Amino acid sequence: MNQLANGFMSSLILSPAMKLIAVIAMAVILQSLPGLVLAVLLSLWMLLTHRARFLKLLRRVRLLILVLGGVTLFMTPGAALFPEWGLYPTTEGVSLAVTQLLRLVGMLAAVTWLLDTTDDQALAAGSLALLQPLAGKRDWPERAVARLLLVFHYLEAAPKPRNLDDILAMARSGDVAPLNEAPTCITLNDAVITGRDVGFAVFAFGLASLCLMMGAQG
Repeated sequence: MNQLANGFMSSLILSPAMKLIAVIAMAVILQSLPGLVLAVLLSLWMLLTHRARFLKLLRRVRLLILVLGGVTLFMTPGAALFPEWGLYPTTEGVSLAVTQLLRLVGMLAAVTWLLDTTDDQALAAGSLALLQPLAGKRDWPERAVARLLLVFHYLEAAPKPRNLDDILAMARSGDVAPLNEAPTCITLNDAVITGRDVGFAVFAFGLASLCLMMGAQG
């Protein structure tokens, strides 16, 4: 009985490649009406379980959210929502603005889940597993993933600039902090596509296709 329970629990654990597939499928699903509902549910879940990172990502794109919402709201032609105000905002503009913002926030929620449940090594392993079938016998996926890990390492090791002036000063002077203790050998576990990953990809993209057929949004 215990072995059966352990096997069931292990089957619920997603590999890094499966998590990346889930995020890509989420980007497709968000283009449909069911995807907008999923965006709301996933955002609420992230607020309950991964609030700190989710709010951090929202703060980083707050200007994008304001610009996207404002431009869509006031630049979309259609029937005036408040005729006494003039032509804008329009009913179509409000609908499109809400749709686009839900897509953006839903994607941020998916990225929050990915980053908070996957460390750098696992993320690199999942990326390598997905890229290798596309490369054939070429070795560019290994080089790309190695550079990705070095970027992660530098972001953690580099001193944090205090403000924009510090960043501009560093860019002008070329004063870049040395990359201390950078790894010389990288070993990635689970960097191979398995049958379970392929089955999950078929399920995820099948679900995404079904959502699109149920009602795509413009």
